[in-house]
Amino acid sequence: MDLLDCLDTTWSGAVVYTDDNTKKYLDRPYGRVNRKQLKSKMLQKCISNGVKFHQAKVIKVIHEESKSLLICNDGVTVQAAVVLDATGFSRCLVQYDKPYNPGYQVAYGILAEVEEHPFDVDKMLFMDWRDSHLNNNVELKERNSSIPTFLYAMPFSSTRIFLEETSLVARPGVSMKDIQERMVARLRHLGIKVKSIEEDEHCVIPMGGPLPVLPQRVVGIGGTAGMVHPSTGYMVARTLAAAPIVANSIVRCLGSDRRSLTGDDLSAEVWKDLWPIERRRQREFFCFGMDILLKLDLQGTRSALTNVNKEKKEKKKEDDEEKEDEEDKEKKKKNG
Repeated sequence: MDLLDCLDTTWSGAVVYTDDNTKKYLDRPYGRVNRKQLKSKMLQKCISNGVKFHQAKVIKVIHEESKSLLICNDGVTVQAAVVLDATGFSRCLVQYDKPYNPGYQVAYGILAEVEEHPFDVDKMLFMDWRDSHLNNNVELKERNSSIPTFLYAMPFSSTRIFLEETSLVARPGVSMKDIQERMVARLRHLGIKVKSIEEDEHCVIPMGGPLPVLPQRVVGIGGTAGMVHPSTGYMVARTLAAAPIVANSIVRCLGSDRRSLTGDDLSAEVWKDLWPIERRRQREFFCFGMDILLKLDLQGTRSALTNVNKEKKEKKKEDDEEKEDEEDKEKKKKNG
């Protein structure tokens, strides 16, 4: 997708702490997206391809048989063959017909200059589920045992680091105050003294919940279309991968041999390409995973992570054995 220049830092691998005695290395690179660079590059691509921008708020959409009219708050009316709603969880134009009751990922993070930190600068800390930092705070430890949070960290140098305390998913979401209290206790325990904060972030990400009405006249993309992963909270890569699918679908539907399509037919085709039945089934499975995560306390989360690692090792062992069997058969044929 020609976006590698939008990664400002990469690490050779990552590490997960399940508890104080268990550490798992993830042998794959991990990168941090430079949000400003990504946005700038996307905007530049739009400009170079002749995209026109109109800065205003859409207050109403009128759908006719073959076109839609967007009424803006500055009095301007914009005509479109198809309307895309990328407003995220505000869901301004896309319609839902089922109760919206998502889980929530809540996180508080800081990009900070610190005196020092204990992490390997060549590895990013993907998840740290250790809770020994709460041994002296019974109330916090009990809350964390019930609804756990983990530390996510990106060390850029020995003194510059991004630190984020995260509740993977809960319903209702963990309060930001609670998240911050846990983070303060963790950093104190790790001996991390913050000298200055370059930026901080407060994240509340709705996860799961129903898909929009499928199909409907307005096409959603990103959070509006339910594209946040229900079990992880990730969305950027999924949306970037979906963008060309949506664009190609629209171009195909607007082709010379399909100009007779009504607006309803056109949007139905695009929705079908964005959410084919196999992806909808996959999402249902991910939502099932989220429902399980919502029921897990700290010990249950640790057990689940441990079992996943065991299953991966067993699967790899089976694959290796099958590969060896195939190689033995090939040798016997050659020697036969």
